[in-house]
Amino acid sequence: MTQDNKSINSHIEEYLDYYCSLSHAPGFAVLLKGQWGCGKTWFIEKYREKLKAKKQKCLYVSLNGITSFTEIGEAFLQQLNPFWASKEMAIVRKVSGGLFKGLLKGTLKIDLNNDGKDDGTWSFGIPDINVPEYLKITNETILIFDDLERCKIDISNLLGYINNFVEHDDLKVIIVANEDELFKQDSSDNNTSYKVIKEKLIGKTFGVSLDFEGALKNFITIANDSNGGQFLSDNIELIETLYQKANYENLRCLRDIILDFDRIYEVLPEKATSKPEILQDILKVLMAFSIEIKRGNMLPIHISKLQDEYVSMMSKQVNSHQGYNETTKQNNEEETKLVKIIRTYSELNLPEPFLGKDWWQTFFDKGKLNTQELETLLLTSIYFRDENTPNWVKLWHFSYLYDDEFVDLLKKVESEYVNRQFIELGIIKHITGLFLMFSDIGVYHKSKEEILEESKLYINYLKDSKELDIPDNRYVSADDMIGSAYAGLGYQGKEFEEFKEFCSYIEKVQELAKVENMPGAAQDLLDIMQNDTRKFYKMICISNSPEQIYYDVPILKDIEASVFVEKLLKMEFEDKRRVGWALTERYQFDDINGNLLSELDWLKSVRDLLLKEANSRKGKISGYCLERMTKEYFNQIIEKLEKKAQG
Repeated sequence: MTQDNKSINSHIEEYLDYYCSLSHAPGFAVLLKGQWGCGKTWFIEKYREKLKAKKQKCLYVSLNGITSFTEIGEAFLQQLNPFWASKEMAIVRKVSGGLFKGLLKGTLKIDLNNDGKDDGTWSFGIPDINVPEYLKITNETILIFDDLERCKIDISNLLGYINNFVEHDDLKVIIVANEDELFKQDSSDNNTSYKVIKEKLIGKTFGVSLDFEGALKNFITIANDSNGGQFLSDNIELIETLYQKANYENLRCLRDIILDFDRIYEVLPEKATSKPEILQDILKVLMAFSIEIKRGNMLPIHISKLQDEYVSMMSKQVNSHQGYNETTKQNNEEETKLVKIIRTYSELNLPEPFLGKDWWQTFFDKGKLNTQELETLLLTSIYFRDENTPNWVKLWHFSYLYDDEFVDLLKKVESEYVNRQFIELGIIKHITGLFLMFSDIGVYHKSKEEILEESKLYINYLKDSKELDIPDNRYVSADDMIGSAYAGLGYQGKEFEEFKEFCSYIEKVQELAKVENMPGAAQDLLDIMQNDTRKFYKMICISNSPEQIYYDVPILKDIEASVFVEKLLKMEFEDKRRVGWALTERYQFDDINGNLLSELDWLKSVRDLLLKEANSRKGKISGYCLERMTKEYFNQIIEKLEKKAQG
């Protein structure tokens, strides 16, 4: 926007200056019209500030959702004296409605039709009280009615109500409306139609044009207390350019974007705020998603689907050896919209946006600012790459690579992969996903089937070399195992069936490795029982603790029954009871017991050994206590599992 047209509505302001300064009643109202979001309300708010600076009395009401004329009067009265907006007066209005209406009429000096209806057309005598001068509306007062088309009152009655101020009370009135909507709502052709009444009431009509730069500068003042506001002020042209690219003219969305950017800026690490290019990338992606979500072309959950659309587009280009045909009929409307979004903002690479699609989806869907993940994403981004950045991370940012850089990095990562230089499953998943995606779009020589088989061999290698990571948390679901990101970067190619099969294979091998490692883990568990009975309980029973790794794993059978009894007998009595209580809790859920049936014989062996020891101490208090504890805990556990085994 140029310097010449930054005050594109200055001619309207000049006329309003003339209209409001007239010493006599003009006998007509002024209409400011425009589409929703074009800045009508923002314009009139700025003009109200101008009137206030001139000490010109001005009363404003938004008619949005208003259902009665009483509500309009109350809105004016509350501006005349803030006391009328207090909680105390809210009670007064409820218990003295007639008196309040009388005062309202006396204050607003309305003379209506004497029909007794409570729709603003009622009439009653002014109460015999002295209304303070500062509560009275005089002919110097300017009345502003905003959102005319959103009012719930019949339009003919509403305009008749407003006309009373103009025609009978000699007041100056400004009306703000989306006139196109009024014409749509008005189906009558008689004297009560909007068009007919408008001719009697409205003397001048002005179309409010979108003053993008003026509104933007005003919105930026919201963020001016932070350095984010200064950055926005320095990048007005960038913001306007992207708005024009989107072909969007809704200033409300622009205000929301400014607020969201300021919120993100406040939690950015200093090393990020010192790089304008990072801030610009964040702002551009924020604007693109905000605009498309606001205009209804997508939902936050569709952010993750943009990658699928991108892969589909690339595959069609490779397979057909020609450009993507935009006239091709899509299977559903959603896909068509997403493809259009990708093409509109092609330079932003929205399928893999800066900061990652998962972070943005969470931000727009839940309003969450995951600051720790944000910092990780920034530090692994293209802007902080150096000689120490892993090659696979550089390859993940393939969009920033030149062709020769891409080929060189792909060879390096493939070599590192073949030589088994990675042990982190997250990195291996990243590389597998990248290979699958590159294969699908035709820039990697191996097929997806070959990639899958090689990835499985990699997992087998980690298992055999005892380097396979086995998660402890038994609450990890299959979806969690697949996951969506590692090291702050979303997995490429996770939509392919081969990637999903690879993740399932990892889970199967982990379970197998867990079984093979069970004897050693059982010995560790026995040591924990001796030293920390509370931790022992958490590990073998279902609870909210992350230590509940064996609650449905039959690990106890891998402990030698005689060794278990030997260790248990050496423990203090209270610790023995805690172990017995932990075993009772372990088998209280019948649906879990199905996984623990293989421990039944072990429990019987332990019980028999404990009873044998109790008999050897017969006549001693320790023998009695041991026998009672054995029957109290073990007998009911064994009985429960036997019933489960019998079906």
